[in-house]
Amino acid sequence: MGFIRTHMRFLLGLTVLFIASVSFAEESVEVVAAEGSVTVGDSLGKKTKSVQTKSILPSGNVLTTGPSARAVVRVGDGGYVVVGNNSQVEINKTKSDAGFFRQISGMVYYAFNSIKGSQRRIEVRTSTATIGIRGTRFLVTDIPERKEIGMRKGLVNVASPDGEFELHKKAEQDEFEAYKREAEVAIATNKREFEVYKANTQQEFVEYKREFGLEANRMASFDGKRVVERPLSGETLKDMESFETYAEKWVKEVRD
Repeated sequence: MGFIRTHMRFLLGLTVLFIASVSFAEESVEVVAAEGSVTVGDSLGKKTKSVQTKSILPSGNVLTTGPSARAVVRVGDGGYVVVGNNSQVEINKTKSDAGFFRQISGMVYYAFNSIKGSQRRIEVRTSTATIGIRGTRFLVTDIPERKEIGMRKGLVNVASPDGEFELHKKAEQDEFEAYKREAEVAIATNKREFEVYKANTQQEFVEYKREFGLEANRMASFDGKRVVERPLSGETLKDMESFETYAEKWVKEVRD
């Protein structure tokens, strides 16, 4: 009987070890693809070291890519982060917290599974806004000449960390469709009628609010507290497609 009890305790120990290992694997932050100079360091930018494919990243560390570098990071079983060149993002993930990302600079594409029921939503924090997501795909650009959020799929909530946004929402159709219609009107009518049409299609609604929702195929551009919401620009769409092509193998796994 003593031998049996000892053997059972040994098997139970192995089972617990196996479950713990699976749990760690599900919650880990892993680099699944990397090219060029990709490093990770603490939040102060110190103690940096190079990372490669299959590297496990400590939570709370900052991932940095060089001028010709990019990387794809799997964040537990939640989804993927695709980091462009010259970018920095802090990834925070724990077993008890859905986690958040602090995007310091550059361009980062986020693709996350839908969050169900009482699961806590994930946040992306930038210098201008806090973005709450429950399963979506979007691109955040934070470089001197461009500070914007571009939506590919889903819906996000964009909140100001301090004060209200001055939100300018353009009441125009898809930019390409609007362009075609303007061309048709310009050909078919006189200048006065065209100017009336142009004024109507380019009308803006201005609101002052602490937060707002951003839907698929829309984008928000930031200039301090002034925010312009409009259809995706050709430049932003092209950037999204580049990220999606690079990370296609992993992004197609996302259940949004």
